[in-house]
Amino acid sequence: MVTSSEESGQNSSLSVSVLLTLMSPKGRNNKHSQEGGLIMNKRVVNGKALGLPFWKNAADVVVLARAGRGIVVMPTGTGKTTQTPQSLHDAGFTSEGRIYVSVPKRVLAVELAARVADEMDVELGSLVGYEIRGERESSRDTKILFMTEGMLRAKIRGNPKLEGISVILFDEFHQRSLMSDFNIALVERAQDEGSKVSFLLMSATADAAALAAHFNCGMVDGTGLTTVYPITETYRETSWNNGLFETAAGAVQDMVIKHGRKANGLVFMPGKAEIAQAVDAIRKLKIEGLTILPLHGDLDREDRHAPFAEREGATVTIATDIVETGATLPNIGWVVDSGLAREVSYDPVSDTSPLRLVKVAQDRLTQRRGRAGRVREGECVSLFSQEDKAKRSVKTQPEILRKPLREVVLTIKALGLSRVGKSLRLIDYPAKANWKEAKRQLQMLKLVEETAEANITALGRKAVELGCDPRDAAMLLAAADLGCVQEAATAIAGRDSRLLIRPKNYDEQSAAQSAQAKFRSSRTCDAWTAVQVVRAAEKRGDKGLGAWCKENYVSYRALQEVWMASRQLVSSMRSLGFVVSNGGTEEQLRKAIYAGLPDRIFVYYRRPNWHEQENGEVTAALGRESVISPSTSQKLVAWEIIEITTARGPMKLITNAAVMPKE
Repeated sequence: MVTSSEESGQNSSLSVSVLLTLMSPKGRNNKHSQEGGLIMNKRVVNGKALGLPFWKNAADVVVLARAGRGIVVMPTGTGKTTQTPQSLHDAGFTSEGRIYVSVPKRVLAVELAARVADEMDVELGSLVGYEIRGERESSRDTKILFMTEGMLRAKIRGNPKLEGISVILFDEFHQRSLMSDFNIALVERAQDEGSKVSFLLMSATADAAALAAHFNCGMVDGTGLTTVYPITETYRETSWNNGLFETAAGAVQDMVIKHGRKANGLVFMPGKAEIAQAVDAIRKLKIEGLTILPLHGDLDREDRHAPFAEREGATVTIATDIVETGATLPNIGWVVDSGLAREVSYDPVSDTSPLRLVKVAQDRLTQRRGRAGRVREGECVSLFSQEDKAKRSVKTQPEILRKPLREVVLTIKALGLSRVGKSLRLIDYPAKANWKEAKRQLQMLKLVEETAEANITALGRKAVELGCDPRDAAMLLAAADLGCVQEAATAIAGRDSRLLIRPKNYDEQSAAQSAQAKFRSSRTCDAWTAVQVVRAAEKRGDKGLGAWCKENYVSYRALQEVWMASRQLVSSMRSLGFVVSNGGTEEQLRKAIYAGLPDRIFVYYRRPNWHEQENGEVTAALGRESVISPSTSQKLVAWEIIEITTARGPMKLITNAAVMPKE
């Protein structure tokens, strides 16, 4: 049913999933085979033919898209993400332009595009494709294009009137990421200026009535499309540093004993490290017949696919919030929830964004618990107390209120807009202090003028074209003058990648340290390690690269990602007319890093390895993986600061730094 914003109520439903396996389209045929308990469904049946619940409301979704804007509320598992673009294609929208589908995670863009291509029986990259940073499977013939939110921002920047685009679908909009909030504001502005593009905001748990009121649009309420099975919730109080993993493992064992092979399980952990510890704790219990699978963004594609495949016997997947919403795992009947996540927070005073361990809000707890009740009566074991749950925030705070705004502000300036006057209509407005800090940073980096209007400079326009964080852009632009663009691009691309593997086995740790010593030869710049790894890999060449990575304890997957991302940055620099050459030095790279972080200077603080920001706002220890051997007289440029949880409380660590270069 299509309703107006005045007539609609708030979504509160969670529901059953139709079991569909997300499979790669590479080997598509009509046979089923079985290997090692894995049931390989080589040909995915179209969701319409299967009778996915979405199709009961498909005609209403098309009407909403024709109206220009709207909210689509349907429980996870109804098929809204994969079926909406197909229904719009059937209705002729792709004859009017492309359909963009914006999703919050890289993994989902790839998996969902492959799924839809399979359902439509086309090759991935033809009618259906995807584009994420450093990777794409698309062509001129692509009409349905899945992409990350950052990629959509780049598309809008290059085509602000969105010409040739018929519809933009914002999936999982309830997550309210900074980029999705910013992108929808840009799309709405394009509509106000005459663009014919339509948009739909899609979610299972968003406050649909509030969104419909904000955008003055209708909504399709599909909350009653599927059966809601009862979910029993029990509580086992624990904490991150007091038995979390052992308690989780015990809960898994109890669930397997209780449910046997009839249901699979899903365990939510906050990050990759916690997943590894939980996997170890479960394996120690030697639960017979149980397949244990991790799931997080750092896995290679084959390992990411594994939890989505149907198997014989019981399976438990230990995952981050990557499957909290969106793609559905098969046959989940029980959930074990740590109630924790790692989230970026922002302090505008110190301009630091540590990744913190946080207790998730009640809306996310509900979403996690709901994973257990989609195919049968479910069970959720919460690893916290009922009293703790009641004290938590009801709603998750939108990212735009807790992340730095420099990239948003620079893009606004490039489009000739401003926070006041010719402004964007945001759903939520960050604190004034965050806007002021973003302006200060951009002026410091000389990307906007040092005037009250802060108009964008020529350098700022080049930074916008690079499509990365303004601090990173400032590094690249400085690197062009210094002669180390390739090295700076590698350092930026490798900043968040775990290029070097740290084995758990003690004997292997010694071998890894010996093999990696040649990459970690610098004593003044952590980012130089990534440069050394990439240079050595390029010298080796493609032949035998996998074996070389294994010998040197280098992550092959991370290496490929760094290559792709750095090449994209280098390509962007060349398109701006900069000459790129190899052979930059470590000293040059340190100067380029300083150019992007002139206010992130730390000095020695009282005891070894501890440093204090020059303005006195932040005190942090130098991480143990840093190659830097600091002295009391040296100043450090801190590129990455994280926050860890210890028995004594939270502690900040500088994990990527460089000794401040000489003037």
